[in-house]
Parts: sequence; structure tokens; C-alpha cells
Amino acid sequence: MNQRVFEQRRGREEYRVELDDTQFTYASRVRGSEGSAAVPYELLCRRTTDYYRSNLFFRNVAIYFGILVVGTVAFGFLVSLDPRVAILWALVAGACYAAYRLTGVRYEVYPLADGRVFRLLWGRPTRREYVDFRRTLFARRDAYLRDRYARIDVARPAPLERRRIEWLREEGVIDQDAFITIVETIEDHAAP
Repeated sequence: MNQRVFEQRRGREEYRVELDDTQFTYASRVRGSEGSAAVPYELLCRRTTDYYRSNLFFRNVAIYFGILVVGTVAFGFLVSLDPRVAILWALVAGACYAAYRLTGVRYEVYPLADGRVFRLLWGRPTRREYVDFRRTLFARRDAYLRDRYARIDVARPAPLERRRIEWLREEGVIDQDAFITIVETIEDHAAP
């Protein structure tokens, strides 16, 4: 797999991410609508969320037939109806619920600092390729942010320098040991 370009397809959905040195380009085509954007690595946040999309028709039918099962059993005892019909409705409810769970699609949503988001199909084309791409994306991001923002400018005030380094630590770009070392250097050499 090319580590610079990552493509996903599922039905009429297509996603493409191309990694660059200072940014990445995201393009999507979903049910006839297309969009693309060039996103600087500074905007990419490490805290992603999961989103699950499934056909709600199957869920609603499962609930409806589940209610019919309960109603049939309850009224069957009251008015001597044959409660075996409830078994058929329970099977339909179970099949619809299984279709609801199995036909769903899981996405990973990547928030950006400017309020936008982009999403990718989780585990596509294969789980290993997706995890490798995700690791590569954040490794490139972290390397770029370290090169650009982890350098100390002793001419700037110490509180400004410290805030920038805290941001790098919060984003997982530098670890705690590097943070302590950089902060000590800032306090020793930076302007007050």
C-alpha cells in the first residue's frame, strides 16, 4: 500500500486522503455529492470519535414486531388466543434486528480545530491497512508539528513559549520527558 495515498470504497461512497509534508488532502464522494479540502496538520486533532450508521427501517420494524410479540402473549392469556403466532413475530423481529446490526457501517470521525470534521470508513479496505494508514497520518503530523513548533525561541516571552509546548504535549506530539526538558530550557533562557 502506498503510504502517501489512502483510498476507500463502499458502494457509492469513496474517500481519498493524500499525505503531504505540511498538509493532507481529503476528498469524498457520497451519493452524488463531492467535496475536497487541503487541511494543514495544525488543524488535525488526535481525539477521534466513532460514528455508526445503519438502516433505521430494520430497527423500527424490529421494535414494532417486538411490541406485537408482547401484546400477543399478553392478550393470548387474557382471551385464550394461540400464543404461537408470537413465535413467528419474534423471529421476524430477530431477523430485522440482525439486519439492522449487520448492515451498519462504522466510521471514524476526525475533528479539525476549525470546527470541521472528516470521516473515514473504519477498517476498510482491510483493518491492518486502515490502522497502518492512521498510524502514518499521525506520525507525519507529529513530525511536522515537532519540526515547526518544538523549537525554542528565546527572544519570545516565556509564557508564550510554554503555552505552545503545552499544546504540543496535549496533542501527543511530545512526551512528558521532552516537555519537562523543553520547559526547563525555556525557564532558563527565554525572555521574561
